[in-house]
Amino acid sequence: MTINAPLIPPESSTDMRSNSAWAGFKSSLWFQTDPTPPAYPKVPDSLDTEVAVIGAGFAGLSSALALLEQGVGVAVLEARQPGFGASGRNGGQVIPFSKHEPAALCAMYGEEIGRGIVDLTISAADRVFDLIRRHGIDCDAVQTGWLQASSKPAGYAALKQRCEVWGKAGAKATWLDGDAIRQYCGSPIFQYGWLLGGGGTVHPLKYVRGLARAVSSLGGAIHGDSPALSLKPDDGRWVITTPTGVVKARRVILTTNGYTTDLWPGLRQTVVPLYSMQVATDPLPAAIGAEILPGGQSMTDALRLIHYFRRDAQGRFIIGERGPFRDIPRESDTPRVIGVARRMYPALNGVDFPFRWSGKVAMTTDHMPHFHQLAPGLSAILGFNGRGVAMATTLGQVLAAACLEGKALSTQFPVTPMRPIAMHSLNLVGIAAMIAYYRLLDRIA
Repeated sequence: MTINAPLIPPESSTDMRSNSAWAGFKSSLWFQTDPTPPAYPKVPDSLDTEVAVIGAGFAGLSSALALLEQGVGVAVLEARQPGFGASGRNGGQVIPFSKHEPAALCAMYGEEIGRGIVDLTISAADRVFDLIRRHGIDCDAVQTGWLQASSKPAGYAALKQRCEVWGKAGAKATWLDGDAIRQYCGSPIFQYGWLLGGGGTVHPLKYVRGLARAVSSLGGAIHGDSPALSLKPDDGRWVITTPTGVVKARRVILTTNGYTTDLWPGLRQTVVPLYSMQVATDPLPAAIGAEILPGGQSMTDALRLIHYFRRDAQGRFIIGERGPFRDIPRESDTPRVIGVARRMYPALNGVDFPFRWSGKVAMTTDHMPHFHQLAPGLSAILGFNGRGVAMATTLGQVLAAACLEGKALSTQFPVTPMRPIAMHSLNLVGIAAMIAYYRLLDRIA
């Protein structure tokens, strides 16, 4: 493997590990099961590159990888280390599915672009697993599908219609009723649901670190502990200042998602970063774990405030939910989601959940990812709304293709103007109230 600069031993990067943000990252199951990667070096005094990517998560690294495969020089700048943000903390579910149905997407964007979004969405999981195979990424990848199911009589027609419309659009969608859904999920409480083929799971931190290694092996420069402090145009190029050096690039791609700063005025205010918390058991004994998701699928329930859950390669049970949490969830934050797990799977009663962690999900007002052309040679992609593994990987590739073609952005996905959310600072208060209200409705139902 070729690395552009010597790697720093993990102990040398003390500034990354000296605050609660690092402590929150370190608390995750994913870090605990992949704890000691090399740390990428800081930006040198000066660096010239064709394309600078700011943000070393799924979107940034997949963009960089696609550009390098076409012979374009790339430098990736990361404020911490690859995978530090949502890409290294999420549930690892690879879901080729949009929260908007195909007809709604065509109504929103027109038939051509809407159909392009549908096709990208359906192919998104396959793109992830293709990258994993092509670059030999060891990330516990399993492509057995994704389940969505309900334990409530209400909502049957809506969920069945969702399965049917995605099946007609070309997805591998299978309706499951009664015993069929219970056999897949291994829980006695679910009454109906659907299986979306092509989906699967990965160890997300191993996956993002594998993408980083692939970028380095193709000659791309990755610089960690290198937050971009300013970004300015200068005589046809962009100049990025970091604490240790200056980067000049012909084109810049911003892929910072829920960890977006004020580097570009107004961009941070286009998304609302909502915490998602997860808890996990130790590897379950065979007598307990054999019937929980026996086919290896990942799963989401159909509540207003969804729970998403899966098993990992070692047999741990992992479940997550969204809410007004924090970088390091408190023990008092966990009983509710653990209670949900035990109601679904009574065999988990008495089983400890020693892992708890959280990360930021970038939510948009229309529940769609946003592509922005902020200035000539400056693009941004953010707002994956909980579908980051599949869609961030896929749209990173689309953005790279647009750079190669010399266009602003590809017509496969709509370019939208940057629109900061009004009264952005109050949105977290409103979301907390909305979460409490939705949780009450779910409890009543």
